[in-house]
Amino acid sequence: MKNKILVIIPYYRNSEALSRCIEKIRDSTFKSLEIFVRDNSNDNILYTAAVNEGLKVGMANAEVGFFLVLNQDCYLESLAIETLASHLVNFANCGIACPLQLDKDNNVTWGGSLDAFPLGKHFKLPLAEYYDPFPTYWANGACMMIRRSVIEEIGILDKNLRFMCSDSDYSFTARSRGWDVTVVPTARSEHAISSSGKSSDYDINLIKIKDIIYFYEKWISGELYGRISHEGQTLNSEELARWVKDLRSEVGKAALIF
Repeated sequence: MKNKILVIIPYYRNSEALSRCIEKIRDSTFKSLEIFVRDNSNDNILYTAAVNEGLKVGMANAEVGFFLVLNQDCYLESLAIETLASHLVNFANCGIACPLQLDKDNNVTWGGSLDAFPLGKHFKLPLAEYYDPFPTYWANGACMMIRRSVIEEIGILDKNLRFMCSDSDYSFTARSRGWDVTVVPTARSEHAISSSGKSSDYDINLIKIKDIIYFYEKWISGELYGRISHEGQTLNSEELARWVKDLRSEVGKAALIF
């Protein structure tokens, strides 16, 4: 049985966060795991490429049955890894499992996902209102455990989504193939929410815009998205088309600057 877990952490210039993240992993009750850190500090290949390096390493190891994609600023409770792995073992149709994400005061910051486009909306209830595992439209990439057979079927993350939307894209792809994406409330993490938030870096913000445009081209204009997304039935296609046209214009202007 493939029971080893590979934890994949894209790292970027925050050694304190990484040390705490790894310390929490080491405290896990689940011990059959390895940690892969892709250091982006000097040659920043961004989130998706870093995760894909880890996925390729793990897929080359026949003992790895699950992959835990984890932000450097997401700190797991000791039972979280074992709880997620147990859910995947017990529910064969679950392809991706995620913990609740909390702030330092135990307020839920991500307890499931709603709209995926353009920036993503999170479902949040008071912590005491979460009980049993439940399906979500898409997994939050700050912490998601992926079954090996999902990767064997649909491949690694789409490299065209370099920084944003790769988690929702991967989730929709898995769900379109019949896999479940599930929130497991008894698995919990503290997420500082810093690495994928607002940025003052012009180049990073331009990459985010390009990611949004690509996600629109890949998903929004098709009928499948309307069936499997939270907001699909209420999207105004003409309004969104005009908005994306404006984004393309912004990207075009930026290309002229450089």
